[in-house]
Amino acid sequence: MAEVTVRPGDSLWSLAAARLGPLASDVDIAREWPRLYQANRTVIGESPHLLRPGQVLKLPAGE
Repeated sequence: MAEVTVRPGDSLWSLAAARLGPLASDVDIAREWPRLYQANRTVIGESPHLLRPGQVLKLPAGE
């Protein structure tokens, strides 16, 4: 399973956008970031808007 390490300034939105690539629409990203959160809820905690640099997140398999 692929992983990404959170860096300062990262958000679930920005990580999802980077994963999907430059052709991803806002709708694509809006669908993807909740999947990223659900796959890493135990690492991130209850607030999907609070990522800490150094956290290692698993990237869910593509659908």
